[in-house]
Amino acid sequence: MSKSASTPKGLINLLDDPKVTAKKVKSAVTDTDTVIRFDPENKAGVSNLLGIMSTLTSTSVEDLEKSYEGKMYGALKTDLAEVMVDFVTPFRTRTQEYLDDPETLDSVLAKGAEKARAVAAETLAQTYEKIGFLPAKH
Repeated sequence: MSKSASTPKGLINLLDDPKVTAKKVKSAVTDTDTVIRFDPENKAGVSNLLGIMSTLTSTSVEDLEKSYEGKMYGALKTDLAEVMVDFVTPFRTRTQEYLDDPETLDSVLAKGAEKARAVAAETLAQTYEKIGFLPAKH
């Protein structure tokens, strides 16, 4: 998966349908070799997939390399697709619940705005004091 969003194929959107996420992972660009090895310079695509898998599973890249020894890229991509879908599904589900219930969403957003205003007010007051502005009147 690309870090730059030059094409939607290189982006995993957290709200993508699980099938779309899996398809993007399985079609990720690798190279013509078949050895699953972490080598960012010569095998950037496979190294990126290993890094993502390592992060999502808390498994070291070295252990992943060992577990995929003798296997093809398809095995890594299939496993990573499953792990990634499992990882984003709770977020996707919870977000969809909020989007389906505008009243609850508005309430959550209002509470967040209230908390943000409290933090911002303190920071703004300190800033005004430091630069010599009079406090804002509400």
